[in-house]
Amino acid sequence: MPNYIRYYLPGHPVFVTLVTHRRRPWLAEPRHAEQVLSAMRRVKSMYPCLHLAHVLMPDHLHWMLKPADGDFSRIIAAVKREVAWRMKLKEALWQPCFHDHVIRDEMDFQRHLDYLHYNPVKHGQVNRAADWPFSSFQAWVDRGRYEADWGTTEPDDIREMALD
Repeated sequence: MPNYIRYYLPGHPVFVTLVTHRRRPWLAEPRHAEQVLSAMRRVKSMYPCLHLAHVLMPDHLHWMLKPADGDFSRIIAAVKREVAWRMKLKEALWQPCFHDHVIRDEMDFQRHLDYLHYNPVKHGQVNRAADWPFSSFQAWVDRGRYEADWGTTEPDDIREMALD
């Protein structure tokens, strides 16, 4: 396994992408998606962090979080373990590695937030971001960050991003 260098910056949000093992679409099953969200909540109680945004797709998950101490790797590992334990499966559920990006500034934050919430539309799952059930989009609409009909067309700021 390659040696990854990860940057842990306390006080900075991080965007992570977890991919299912062999891209199997087991997250398409609503009860599995609910188990992942439940595991994320449980792990948050063990490792203090702010859960900023998420989207669960059939074969991957994008998550923006802000760990209190900056160490997001142990949070990701704990979520993977918790999901495996909850599902009581012997086969691998996740690819062993994950992608991470430390958010640099407010513009970078908005770009990754847009990318995350537009992902179900990009992948042809729905016609607008609000229609995807396993996303934090509605919470951001409630906060006034998005209009309810946002996400029917790809935002300009994410066109060149390739994170899936």
